[in-house]
Amino acid sequence: MKDLNIVFIGAGEISDRFIVMASKLDGVRAGAVWSRHLKNAEKKAEKYSIPRYYDDLTMMLKTEKADCAVITTPHSCHADDAIAAMKAGCHVLVEKPFATSFSDAKRMVAAAKKYGKLIMGLPFDHYPHYLRALDFIKEKYIGKILSGHSELSVQGPPRNNWYYNGKIAKGGAVIDVGCYALSRLISIMGPVRKVSAFINMLIPKRILPNGDRITPSVDDNAFMMLEFDGGVFASVKASWAHTHYENYTAIYGRKGAVYINADNRQLIVKTDAKVKGKHVKFRNFDNCYIPDGFPEFNPEDDILGKFIGCVRSGTEPVYGAMQSLHIMEVMDKAYLSAKTGKAQKITTDFKMWWPKEKTIQKFNEYI
Repeated sequence: MKDLNIVFIGAGEISDRFIVMASKLDGVRAGAVWSRHLKNAEKKAEKYSIPRYYDDLTMMLKTEKADCAVITTPHSCHADDAIAAMKAGCHVLVEKPFATSFSDAKRMVAAAKKYGKLIMGLPFDHYPHYLRALDFIKEKYIGKILSGHSELSVQGPPRNNWYYNGKIAKGGAVIDVGCYALSRLISIMGPVRKVSAFINMLIPKRILPNGDRITPSVDDNAFMMLEFDGGVFASVKASWAHTHYENYTAIYGRKGAVYINADNRQLIVKTDAKVKGKHVKFRNFDNCYIPDGFPEFNPEDDILGKFIGCVRSGTEPVYGAMQSLHIMEVMDKAYLSAKTGKAQKITTDFKMWWPKEKTIQKFNEYI
């Protein structure tokens, strides 16, 4: 098996997780790291024994002739960096958000087709508790899907950096944390048909944990309403204003519900059907279970492992170009909805990557 050479475009803190992932995979080697500031690239290379480092992206891509590139640069740089890497012959993994605009995301997808390269965008939900949850999102357990809710709310970035600068970040809570909540719902419920949103800046004068006083220029407060097939609605909350971390997804059915990461439980299934697992008390509801049978999670199952597996097999990633494009369109049009006060139609589609029941959002029978 030929070793795959990976280059890392971006040397910030988030790049560490991907470099560590690469170190756990057979047949993968980290060839080089790039940063706009050479000293940062050098420090990262020294920390992980990466042989080469650059502050000239064009030179790195030309010199390294890498198989793959991982993009962890500031959000607004993702599109241009990804396109440059694909043009240079790399398959590309892009940290969240995939892009900062629908138009940029379309450019990225077009480049992947033009250069014949795979592109995989985060968020990534393919974790054991999420995959096990899909086993119970069936009419047998919860009945028809009636609605959903997903939230990721945090205090906001702790440092006074580009995250709060609208000229660089292009967006705040919606694209930074809202993309996670959207991804979890969209992967389960399918393509969004319409979006309505309220988005604003709730805290125009912010005190950071280190005492810095800043005046942000991006959104920190968002609520989105999504319409899916069958007229099913789901809500999304994304905030940089919470005092505590809130991160969960709930799918509500006619006969039960599935809760992912709710109340410090990885997975709760509320159902009258039989479930192999532990019967638990949950929000004073009857018939709630923590199921058995969570799948294993090895380095090959993690973000970079999945990406590398697709590169080797030539198959489309689970979180491929079209799903990433779809999520970006929803976020882009959520901003437009908040600005105009009107619901926006979503034009993109994608192929579901798990065997969702075809009738679970169809209401043409007595239930």
